[in-house]
Amino acid sequence: MGNRGTPRDGRTWRAPWRAAWPMGDAPATVRRSRAYIRERGISAIELVVTIALMGVVAGVAMPSVTRRPYVLWDAQATLIGDLRTARSEAITRGDHFRVDVTGASTYTVSRMELNADGTWTPRVPPWRSRTLPEGVQFVTGTGLGFEFDTRGLMVNPSWAATLVMYDFDKSLTRWVTIWPSGQVAPGS
Repeated sequence: MGNRGTPRDGRTWRAPWRAAWPMGDAPATVRRSRAYIRERGISAIELVVTIALMGVVAGVAMPSVTRRPYVLWDAQATLIGDLRTARSEAITRGDHFRVDVTGASTYTVSRMELNADGTWTPRVPPWRSRTLPEGVQFVTGTGLGFEFDTRGLMVNPSWAATLVMYDFDKSLTRWVTIWPSGQVAPGS
């Protein structure tokens, strides 16, 4: 071919100090196979199958992850909320409200009505009935009642008491104290 002239493939002659091929025009020295090109990423089907398998594994594992450690705290928070709501409703509505611990794991919240003789009796049915979660019971306070007057105070200050709840599965204790002033305080 020599220094001058046109190569057989139609390229023009370039000086020897310049690249023989313009940038980007050089033929690839390593050919990639179609199999290699296909395996560079994952397909949508592979992604969907992987996510589905992870969902099945998570679904199988979830029943073993329970909220059991927090059941007692949830029961305590619910009881405190119900006592505070009864007190707040007594102030807001101008009626007496009463919370009765009716059993080892049940209590009711009742709105009271004023009778002609000046006494307050609970309306039937109760405003709210609750059952503590399985394994949680009142250790003390069964049979007690806490009545809040229209100012949010306990009708009979001697009824003030501490309700103790016990989780038999985890051996944990939490309590709720109802003060003569009608205030409700948590304890552990």
